[in-house]
Amino acid sequence: MNPPDIREMTTQSEIEVVRMMVRSYVKWLFDTFPDETEDLGSYYSHERIQQALDEVATVFVPPNGIALIAMIGTEPVGCVLAHPIEPGIAEMKRLFVLPTARGRGLGRVLIEALVVRMATWGHPTIRLDTAIFLKDAISLYRKMGFVEIEPYTPLPSGTDKTAVFMERRG
Repeated sequence: MNPPDIREMTTQSEIEVVRMMVRSYVKWLFDTFPDETEDLGSYYSHERIQQALDEVATVFVPPNGIALIAMIGTEPVGCVLAHPIEPGIAEMKRLFVLPTARGRGLGRVLIEALVVRMATWGHPTIRLDTAIFLKDAISLYRKMGFVEIEPYTPLPSGTDKTAVFMERRG
């Protein structure tokens, strides 16, 4: 198996790829966790989904932030986004690997690439928020040195009981 190509989003077509990944991620969440529809609906309301899609081209492009795309051959199969939230600290968002590409370590590769890039930018500490029902993601984060922390940002009402905040210090 060839190693994935990790690309930094720089072109309009790559912005559209990341937006497609964000849409796929949200759809996957609702399809995979039907018992969590209330929580997911609070976090991913129509307005927040549109905001997330709009932010791809503003918050997650240099020098404001970064989006990385995992490619297998010519096919995009995953992404991860990050942006600085305070000096020395960046926030990781929307790590996602298409279900058809899982089991290849792509999530780990994306996180590793993101950690290196953010450290190069002067942000060695990475924070994230996730949901308690995303057990595979939490397991991966723990294996990569993330630990649970107190909330560092407010979340939409209704998500406080399922939110998990994590941090990896560089």
